[in-house]
Amino acid sequence: MRLIGAIVALTLVAIGAGALAGLHLFAAAERVADAKKTATPPPLASSYAGSARLRKLSPIVTNLSAPANNWARIEASMVTESMSDEDAGILAAHISEDIVTYLRSATVTQFEGSRGLQHLRDDLTDRANIRSSGKVRELIIETLVIQ
Repeated sequence: MRLIGAIVALTLVAIGAGALAGLHLFAAAERVADAKKTATPPPLASSYAGSARLRKLSPIVTNLSAPANNWARIEASMVTESMSDEDAGILAAHISEDIVTYLRSATVTQFEGSRGLQHLRDDLTDRANIRSSGKVRELIIETLVIQ
């Protein structure tokens, strides 16, 4: 009988200790959640300071060199220095022509995987930078669909 009484007493002590620990952890979690709600996020640092502008190119659809029945559609934007809208429009048309020329000489296997997409992005950025005499900082590929 003493043994049963001791087990019951220990069980009650364990239940009480567990309940107190649970309440303490719950209160601590609420304090952390409230602190995160009131904290202000740090401002986002832009890698483009000053006069950089994002200009959207019109969608480009063209066929690829191999296999002949594959088509590519690309939507891209370019990050440029400040320039007039007329000059930017002319530059965007020239860059679109360069993208069509590049895609017509490319094959589907060149764009496979993340490495292929990164090479495409780098090649198109280099072409745009050369065409613009350094006025285009980056060419951003928004969508690429190969069918």
